[in-house]
Amino acid sequence: MKRRIGLTCHSAFGGSGVIASELGLALAERGHDVHFVCAHAPPRLIAAPHVTLHQVSTPTHALLPHGEFTLSLATTLAEVAKVHRLEVLHAHYAIPQATSLWLARELLGGAHPPRLVTTVHGTDVLTLGKDPALAPIVRASLLKCDALTAPSAYLAQATRTGLWLGERTVELIGNFVDPQHFTPSRSRRSTPFSDPTLKVVSHASNFRSVKRIEDVVKIYLQAATRVPCGLVLIGDGPERAGVERLVREQGLGQWVKLVGEQHDVVPWLQLSDVFVLPSEVESFGLAALEALSCGVPVVATDVGGLPEVVKHEVTGLLHPVGDVAAMAASVVRLLEDPSLHRRFALAAREDVLAHWQRGPKVDAYEALYERLLGTT
Repeated sequence: MKRRIGLTCHSAFGGSGVIASELGLALAERGHDVHFVCAHAPPRLIAAPHVTLHQVSTPTHALLPHGEFTLSLATTLAEVAKVHRLEVLHAHYAIPQATSLWLARELLGGAHPPRLVTTVHGTDVLTLGKDPALAPIVRASLLKCDALTAPSAYLAQATRTGLWLGERTVELIGNFVDPQHFTPSRSRRSTPFSDPTLKVVSHASNFRSVKRIEDVVKIYLQAATRVPCGLVLIGDGPERAGVERLVREQGLGQWVKLVGEQHDVVPWLQLSDVFVLPSEVESFGLAALEALSCGVPVVATDVGGLPEVVKHEVTGLLHPVGDVAAMAASVVRLLEDPSLHRRFALAAREDVLAHWQRGPKVDAYEALYERLLGTT
């Protein structure tokens, strides 16, 4: 049955916006009427049939010099839901999106308001959700939803216990990737390095402190003493200045390339030999999944939801947080042994095809919507 669905997410680069965009586009391909309500288009949202973007206007005032996005989002959600008779409002991220969903439904009133779904993604409950100034409103907002989902078993459990949700169900619907787009390259594309045969280590993130970007550079430095290689850093964020300073101090400009935020990371992953993700916290690890889909083995930390995505000694290698030496040794191991690298690369691709394709995950969201709307 074709449904009228509203989606809201943060518009910046990040996993929550990526998954919201990919989910909305997939639902639209299936004929559902999809309405995005956001500050502006998330980076991977493209124009497509059955997809409408409603931008949230956040007026400023002498008493609100930076605007009030939570209330503006709630008002816009309510208006869009009323005009387009939306049946489901689905927030990707707990704050402020879930709070705005709750307020929007209060504004709508009526006998048949839209059903509310929130997908938590990590820092919204693991960090912001634990802040004493925000925890009560985050918890109340999630409890007001008709359904909650999380992309990993780790995050589902952390949400229940960390926010004291009691017996409230947090359903597991994993993140996903389109393996037809995130696919291994059939030929080596040109690289940003002067030597086209140079091995390439890569990393992609939003450059926050929990991503431990300096560890990425340190891992590279240790690996490069044994195997000639270059490092590609994809993304941007608050830690970028520190990384640029480290690169300058070490004289690495020829070997370390910061390429900024990329709407399409596939070309960069396809030139990579190893992907490194030494995060302090990862609720899922979407960047790692995208690398695996491109046939790139992953060296990462054994934290959060990463072990659900990266299978140790099968598709990648996992180590404790901060163990730079062990992660560097794993990078060297993969770069020095072509047969091992090929085995990991093939296993990575096979695991994605078996467990992380878009279709089954979209099926699960559709089934959730139908259950909430009383048709299953």
